[in-house]
Amino acid sequence: MSSVYAFMLCFFLAVLNLVSLALGATGSSGAAGFSLPLVPHYRTAAGTLEELLPEGDAEGGMNITSIRPKMIPYSGAIYSVSVGIGSGETQHFYKLALDLVHPLTWMRCQPCIPEKKQDGSVFNTAVSPHYHFIASTDPRCTAPYKRAGQGRGRCTFDVKFQYEGSRANGLLSTDNFVFDGSGPGSPISKVDGLVFGCAHSTHNFINHDVWAGVMSLNRHPTSFIRQLSDRGLAASRFSYCLVGKEHDKRRGFLRFGADIPDQSHARSTKLLHGELAQGGGMYYVRLDGISLGGRRLTAITPAMFECNPHSLHGGCTLDIGTADTLMTPDAYRVLVAEVVAHMHSRGVHRATVPGVQKLKLCFHGTWQSIRAHLPSVTLHFYPEPAVLFIKPELLFVAVTHEHIHYVCFAVAPYAERTVIGAGQMLDTRFTFDLQHNRLFFAPEECHLDTVAV
Repeated sequence: MSSVYAFMLCFFLAVLNLVSLALGATGSSGAAGFSLPLVPHYRTAAGTLEELLPEGDAEGGMNITSIRPKMIPYSGAIYSVSVGIGSGETQHFYKLALDLVHPLTWMRCQPCIPEKKQDGSVFNTAVSPHYHFIASTDPRCTAPYKRAGQGRGRCTFDVKFQYEGSRANGLLSTDNFVFDGSGPGSPISKVDGLVFGCAHSTHNFINHDVWAGVMSLNRHPTSFIRQLSDRGLAASRFSYCLVGKEHDKRRGFLRFGADIPDQSHARSTKLLHGELAQGGGMYYVRLDGISLGGRRLTAITPAMFECNPHSLHGGCTLDIGTADTLMTPDAYRVLVAEVVAHMHSRGVHRATVPGVQKLKLCFHGTWQSIRAHLPSVTLHFYPEPAVLFIKPELLFVAVTHEHIHYVCFAVAPYAERTVIGAGQMLDTRFTFDLQHNRLFFAPEECHLDTVAV
C-alpha cells in the first residue's frame, strides 16, 4: 500500500508541477507579452522610400517574454509597425502608421476607393477564413461607431484625421492578427479576433505608397493597446525612446508591459480623460506654461491650454503620429515673438523662405553659424512640478533654398489644440501607463536601445 501511495503522490506532484509550469508560462507571457519585429524605411536623397532589411529577419520568430515592436522612422519623425492579418496562404503582412489620436486600427480592404499604391496587395476579406464583419446588433457597435443604413445589419466606422482633411470609412470587423517575431527559429505569434476597421473608402490618405492603414495606440477599448491589455498581453503600458537621423542605420523599439525599462527615476504627470464616446481617447496632459531659454514666458497662461472634454477642442496631447509639435495660436504667437526677440538680440534676423509655407518662422544663416544662438523650450505641467526640456536641436531645422541657407522653427500653429509631436520627443523615454493614468518621461540615450539594421 505504501508503494501505491508513494506512486500516487509522485504522480500528483508531477501533474501539479506541470500545471504550475503552464500557469507560470501563461502568467509570464500574460504579464509581458510578445515581440513584434519591424522593417525600417527612410527617405532617400531622391525623395523615394528605401527599405532596409536586416540580415536574418526574413525568417523571424516570436519572443514571448516581451512585446518589442521595432519602430520604422520615416522622413525623420514618422513611425510605423508591421503586422500580419489572415491565416495560412491568405496571410499577408502590412505596414501601419502609428497613431495615438484615433480609437481604431484600420487598413484598406478590397474594394477601396480610390485605388492607391501601398506596400503589398490590398487586404482581400473574401479569402480570409477568419474574417468577420461586426453586426449592428453587436454590443461593440456603439459610439463612435454606427449602424449601417438600409437594413444591412453591419457596423461602420468613419475616422477623420486632424490634419490635411483626411478620412477613412468602412466596416468594423474582426480577424486574426499575426506578429512576426525576431528570434531565430521562434514561432510566429498570433492573436485571434482583434477588432479593426476594414476601410473601403479613403480621402486624402497620404500613405507615401507604403502604409496600408493606421495602428491605434489610443486609450479607446477598440485600440490595439487596449485589446492586448484586455487579453493580458501588455499590462496596460507602452513605451518608446526615439532616436534622431544621425542613427538612421539603427532602429528603436516600441515596448509593452514588462519589457519597459525601470522608470523609477522618471518624472511623471497625470493623463487626462476625454469623452470616449466622442472619440476622445487621446492622451491629454495639463500644460501650465512654457519657458524659452530657461526664462518663463508669463504671457503664456494656463488658460491657453484649457480643454473642453466634450468638444475635444483645446488642451494638450501627445502623438507619435504627428511629425512636429503643433501649438494653439495664442500661445504660438507669444512664443514666436519671443524667439524672434531672442535671435535678434544675438544678431540673427528673421527671413522668409520662398515657396515654403509650412515653416512659419525662419532665420538667415547656416546651421553652424546659428546653432549656438538657438534657444531651448521647457514645457511645464500641472499639478506636479514636472517639466519636459526640449533641446534646440529638436526645435529647429536647416533648410537650403536656391543655394541660400536658413534655419527654421519646427513648431507650427494649430487651431484645435496643442500637440507634442514625435520630432520633439527624441532622446527622451515616454511611458504611457493606462492603468494608473500617468505619463512618465526621462532623458535617455535612446540610441542605446536600438539594433543595427
